[in-house]
Amino acid sequence: MSARREGVVEHAVYRPRQESRRSLWRRPGWPGLILLGLILALMAGGAVYGLRSETFAVTRISTGSYRFTAGQDLDRILGSFLGRNLWTLSATEVADSLATLAWIRDPRIERQWPGDLVVEFRECRPVLSLEEEAPGGGTRVLVDDGCVLPFPGHLPMPGLPVLVGVSCVRDSVSGREKLDPAWAPQVMELLTALAQTGLETVAPVDFLVAREEGFAILLREGWGSLQVGREDFAARLDRYMAARENLEPGLRMDLRFRERIVCSRN
Repeated sequence: MSARREGVVEHAVYRPRQESRRSLWRRPGWPGLILLGLILALMAGGAVYGLRSETFAVTRISTGSYRFTAGQDLDRILGSFLGRNLWTLSATEVADSLATLAWIRDPRIERQWPGDLVVEFRECRPVLSLEEEAPGGGTRVLVDDGCVLPFPGHLPMPGLPVLVGVSCVRDSVSGREKLDPAWAPQVMELLTALAQTGLETVAPVDFLVAREEGFAILLREGWGSLQVGREDFAARLDRYMAARENLEPGLRMDLRFRERIVCSRN
């Protein structure tokens, strides 16, 4: 009986050689260190030069056209930035300063090297004049973003409709005057309806009168008045525009009833 040899067979396993951490992160030689130092020194010197050199001082500030903003107020604000370094001057700082001027909205600031500052902004557009005068006299106007502003005294007053029967309050957040919140949304909706229907292209408006039953629109040139209530202004004005050619001037026209116009003599 032959004996059976038993043993252990070892299999060779390939293990790749692992580089040591020291060999993976080899230190650069002296030439590389010198080159790196020169680059860093040049960058630091350029930064210092840019921040301190008069080459990058603001020497000119240009704006687009404007009408309602007082020129001396704009010069005072923008003049404070002349001589400032264009690298360090923040566009936000300029915009925040311009926002203190009542008629300016949405300022945009662009820097043009080496020393120009280009300022663009939108001015508010007056849409109504108010019956109540501004403190100290003068006319107050409602502008397109809902604020109430004193109209500039050096400009001729445009022929805006006059809003009657709505008071003003000071907004606790912005500090600006606005219409009474009980009436403000309806006033803005009515203005939108006037623009959409084109009423003033055929019958200019003298007054918008707020009453307990809603708004009355008093037309110029003896065309009468329109009672439009508190809602659905565009549809009601469309009804008047469609029937206008068949209506006599000088009537009091009540548009609050669906599909009809109730007319009476003023």
